[in-house]
Amino acid sequence: MRRGEQLEIPTPGINRRINAFITAFWPSKRLRYSVCRRRRSLEFTKHLESVLRYMKRKGYRRLILIMDNASFHLSRTTSLFLQAHPEIKPFYLPTYAPKLNEVDSRINKQLKKDVSTNHTHNNLNDLKKAARQYLARHNRRHKLGDFTYIVLPVLRPSKQQKSKSSVAYNLT
Repeated sequence: MRRGEQLEIPTPGINRRINAFITAFWPSKRLRYSVCRRRRSLEFTKHLESVLRYMKRKGYRRLILIMDNASFHLSRTTSLFLQAHPEIKPFYLPTYAPKLNEVDSRINKQLKKDVSTNHTHNNLNDLKKAARQYLARHNRRHKLGDFTYIVLPVLRPSKQQKSKSSVAYNLT
């Protein structure tokens, strides 16, 4: 290609994409992920089943699952799944607060940058393979960077009122 000419890349006309459901475990910083063609409740519950199998294998008894307000997180299918599995406790982030979602702001953003932005793949299977390789490499390194978490207030008894019948609490 000569200098000043623009490279023409044939496109299908419609952007085809893949979807990745990613769950990050703390403090191990390990990822559980599912790469699929669609982003629906059905695929999300399959991902949660994978997370449950991982929990049982590692001996985890409970999981606090922090989720944003995506439609498949709030659907009836997902709600019924979570009710049937009390070991998973959902914690929904406030609406319109994307900076609080660590998976989106750290992992997904970097995944898109490193795998799909300014990269060409011959087909969707190649893109899926590249995404899986990236996430597997991420798990081998165990590095999410420094997590920034929502700090919830911790309740502790105040020093003034330590009677046995009632206890006042201070927010710290």
